[in-house]
Amino acid sequence: MESKIRWVQGGVLAILVLGAAWKLFLPHGEAAQVRQSTASREIVVYVTGAVTNPGLVRLPLDARLDDALKKAVPQVNANLEVLNPAEKLRDGQKINVPAKQPPAGDGATGASPGSGVPAGSTTSSPTPVVSGSSASVKGKININTAGVAELDQLPGVGPVLAQRIIDYRTEHGPFAAPEELQNVSGIGAKTYEKMAAAVTVGP
Repeated sequence: MESKIRWVQGGVLAILVLGAAWKLFLPHGEAAQVRQSTASREIVVYVTGAVTNPGLVRLPLDARLDDALKKAVPQVNANLEVLNPAEKLRDGQKINVPAKQPPAGDGATGASPGSGVPAGSTTSSPTPVVSGSSASVKGKININTAGVAELDQLPGVGPVLAQRIIDYRTEHGPFAAPEELQNVSGIGAKTYEKMAAAVTVGP
C-alpha cells in the first residue's frame, strides 16, 4: 500500500515538474523562433534606369532607398537629386533612377534646339497660349529635346511633372506623337488639352 502511494506521489511530482518546465522554457523558445522568423524576412525591389547593376535587389524589411542604391550602384550620369534616399521601401516596388539631361542649348539662355525659344531671349515667362481659341502659339516646345526648364513653361506643368516627362522619355524612348504625353503619370486628357497647341515632337 505504501509502495502504491509512493508511486502516485512520484507521478504527481513528475507532472508538476514537467508543467513547470513547460511554462518556464516554452515561451522563451517561441519568442526566439518569432525573432528568428522576423529577422529572416526580406523585401525584393526592382531597380532600373541609370544604374550599373539593374534588376532585383533583396533587402531587409526596414530598408531605405539609399540601401537599394548602394547595391545597384548609380552611374556617373544618374540624377540622384530628384530621389529621396531616406524613402522607406516596400516589397515589389520599382525604382527608376533617372539620368541627368545634357545642358539645354548653348549660352546662358537655356534654350534648346527646337524648343521654340529664340536665341538670346529669356525663358522666365510661359509660352503664350490664346485661351478659348484655335490660334497656334508662335514657338512650340519639342518634348523630345526640352529640359525641365523648358517643359516647366507648358500650361499645367510644374517642375515635378516636367521631371516625370523626362523620366518617361528616358525609359520609353522619344515620343512619337504629342498625344503620348497622356501616358505620363499626372497628365490626363484635360491637362494635355491645355498644352496641346504648345508642344511638338519635330526636330
